[in-house]
Amino acid sequence: MVVRLTASDLEYGRRIAAKAGCRVVRLSPEIDDLIPIARLERRVRELLWHRDKPENVLAARILVREQARLQLAYERRHGKPADTKGMP
Repeated sequence: MVVRLTASDLEYGRRIAAKAGCRVVRLSPEIDDLIPIARLERRVRELLWHRDKPENVLAARILVREQARLQLAYERRHGKPADTKGMP
């Protein structure tokens, strides 16, 4: 699975590692796979917060499908469901 990470995605991962209280030079493959899933969750919540606009609901539906695809790929790769509850 190839996921393109933007600079903000990498910064998001660094903040998570900093909150864990450790110095990280390279993020583990598990965290690398969780970051896009958590970002999609956050974006879906933002879109649904403003669901009075029909285009936001449509965009949220598309992002939920993409998130489900990433979660299934994560589960196949790591053998357990994606748990993003502890991620900001």
